[in-house]
Amino acid sequence: MSHVPNSAMPHAGPQPQTETPGAASESRFGQLADKVREYPKTAAVAGAAVVGLAAAAAIPALRARGRSESKSRSNKKGS
Repeated sequence: MSHVPNSAMPHAGPQPQTETPGAASESRFGQLADKVREYPKTAAVAGAAVVGLAAAAAIPALRARGRSESKSRSNKKGS
């Protein structure tokens, strides 16, 4: 019969603790912060892209709002 050394055999030890929902988001934030520190230029480009997308989505809504306000102003002047 062969002999397996004790160091090669798995032994029971403390079980890893499960994360709470808040801790999971904190660890994700920590990972994101680490990536930003590691790749600052990429993070800046990604941030600019997010701002650009937000502006592209907001501009048509603001223009439509401005048109509706100008129509209501012209109706009030004509009365």
